[in-house]
Amino acid sequence: MSYETPEVDGYSPISVLVSAVVGIAVALLSVWWASGFGPFYETLFRVSPTVEGGGVGSDWVAGNTIPSLDFLIALVHAADVIMGVFILFMVFLHWASFRRLAARMRHPEESESGEA
Repeated sequence: MSYETPEVDGYSPISVLVSAVVGIAVALLSVWWASGFGPFYETLFRVSPTVEGGGVGSDWVAGNTIPSLDFLIALVHAADVIMGVFILFMVFLHWASFRRLAARMRHPEESESGEA
Protein backbone atom coordinates (compact mmCIF):
# COMPACT_ATOMS: atom_id res chain seq x y z
CA MET A 1 0.00 0.00 0.00
CA SER A 2 1.45 3.37 -0.96
CA TYR A 3 0.83 6.48 1.07
CA GLU A 4 0.53 9.80 -0.70
CA THR A 5 1.89 12.84 1.09
CA PRO A 6 1.38 16.46 0.15
CA GLU A 7 4.06 18.17 -1.89
CA VAL A 8 6.47 19.87 0.51
CA ASP A 9 9.42 20.26 -1.80
CA GLY A 10 8.76 23.98 -2.29
CA TYR A 11 9.56 24.91 1.33
CA SER A 12 13.14 25.78 2.08
CA PRO A 13 14.58 24.96 5.51
CA ILE A 14 15.36 28.66 6.02
CA SER A 15 11.71 29.67 5.58
CA VAL A 16 10.60 27.00 8.04
CA LEU A 17 13.20 28.18 10.57
CA VAL A 18 12.19 31.83 10.16
CA SER A 19 8.53 30.91 10.54
CA ALA A 20 9.25 28.95 13.73
CA VAL A 21 11.31 31.77 15.25
CA VAL A 22 8.63 34.36 14.42
CA GLY A 23 5.90 32.11 15.86
CA ILE A 24 7.79 31.56 19.12
CA ALA A 25 8.60 35.27 19.42
CA VAL A 26 4.95 36.24 18.89
CA ALA A 27 3.83 33.69 21.49
CA LEU A 28 6.33 34.94 24.07
CA LEU A 29 5.48 38.59 23.44
CA SER A 30 1.75 37.78 23.73
CA VAL A 31 2.22 36.15 27.13
CA TRP A 32 4.39 39.06 28.26
CA TRP A 33 1.80 41.58 27.08
CA ALA A 34 -1.12 39.67 28.63
CA SER A 35 0.62 39.57 32.01
CA GLY A 36 0.94 43.35 32.06
CA PHE A 37 4.56 43.49 30.96
CA GLY A 38 5.61 41.95 34.27
CA PRO A 39 8.99 40.22 33.96
CA PHE A 40 8.60 38.20 37.17
CA TYR A 41 6.28 35.32 37.88
CA GLU A 42 5.20 36.91 41.17
CA THR A 43 3.15 39.48 39.26
CA LEU A 44 1.16 36.92 37.27
CA PHE A 45 -2.45 36.35 38.32
CA ARG A 46 -2.10 36.84 42.08
CA VAL A 47 -5.23 35.94 44.06
CA SER A 48 -3.92 35.90 47.65
CA PRO A 49 -3.88 32.10 48.05
CA THR A 50 -3.28 32.12 51.81
CA VAL A 51 -5.59 31.08 54.60
CA GLU A 52 -5.16 34.41 56.36
CA GLY A 53 -5.99 36.32 53.19
CA GLY A 54 -9.09 34.21 52.56
CA GLY A 55 -7.97 33.34 49.06
CA VAL A 56 -8.48 30.37 46.81
CA GLY A 57 -8.32 27.05 48.66
CA SER A 58 -8.55 28.51 52.16
CA ASP A 59 -11.75 26.56 52.94
CA TRP A 60 -9.92 23.23 52.55
CA VAL A 61 -7.35 24.23 55.16
CA ALA A 62 -9.78 25.84 57.60
CA GLY A 63 -12.38 23.11 57.11
CA ASN A 64 -15.74 23.40 55.46
CA THR A 65 -18.50 24.07 57.99
CA ILE A 66 -21.47 23.06 55.79
CA PRO A 67 -21.65 19.25 55.44
CA SER A 68 -24.10 19.32 52.53
CA LEU A 69 -21.79 21.64 50.58
CA ASP A 70 -18.85 19.36 51.30
CA PHE A 71 -20.87 16.38 50.01
CA LEU A 72 -21.87 18.25 46.86
CA ILE A 73 -18.26 19.23 46.17
CA ALA A 74 -17.17 15.59 46.52
CA LEU A 75 -20.06 14.53 44.27
CA VAL A 76 -19.04 17.02 41.55
CA HIS A 77 -15.43 15.84 41.72
CA ALA A 78 -16.54 12.20 41.36
CA ALA A 79 -18.74 13.13 38.39
CA ASP A 80 -15.77 14.94 36.80
CA VAL A 81 -13.61 11.84 37.12
CA ILE A 82 -16.29 9.53 35.73
CA MET A 83 -17.04 11.84 32.79
CA GLY A 84 -13.33 12.28 32.08
CA VAL A 85 -12.79 8.53 31.92
CA PHE A 86 -15.85 8.18 29.66
CA ILE A 87 -14.59 10.90 27.32
CA LEU A 88 -11.17 9.24 27.07
CA PHE A 89 -12.87 5.89 26.40
CA MET A 90 -14.94 7.43 23.59
CA VAL A 91 -11.89 9.13 22.06
CA PHE A 92 -9.91 5.89 21.93
CA LEU A 93 -12.92 3.89 20.73
CA HIS A 94 -13.47 6.30 17.83
CA TRP A 95 -9.76 6.42 17.05
CA ALA A 96 -9.62 2.61 16.81
CA SER A 97 -12.83 2.45 14.76
CA PHE A 98 -11.64 5.01 12.24
CA ARG A 99 -8.27 3.29 11.92
CA ARG A 100 -10.05 0.02 11.11
CA LEU A 101 -12.29 1.81 8.64
CA ALA A 102 -9.31 3.55 7.00
CA ALA A 103 -7.49 0.22 6.63
CA ARG A 104 -10.43 -1.13 4.60
CA MET A 105 -10.65 1.88 2.26
CA ARG A 106 -9.40 1.76 -1.33
CA HIS A 107 -8.40 4.44 -3.80
CA PRO A 108 -11.00 5.16 -6.49
CA GLU A 109 -8.74 3.64 -9.16
CA GLU A 110 -8.46 0.30 -7.34
CA SER A 111 -10.67 -2.59 -8.37
CA GLU A 112 -12.44 -5.04 -6.08
CA SER A 113 -9.51 -7.47 -6.19
CA GLY A 114 -7.10 -4.84 -4.90
CA GLU A 115 -5.15 -4.42 -8.14
CA ALA A 116 -4.46 -0.92 -9.39
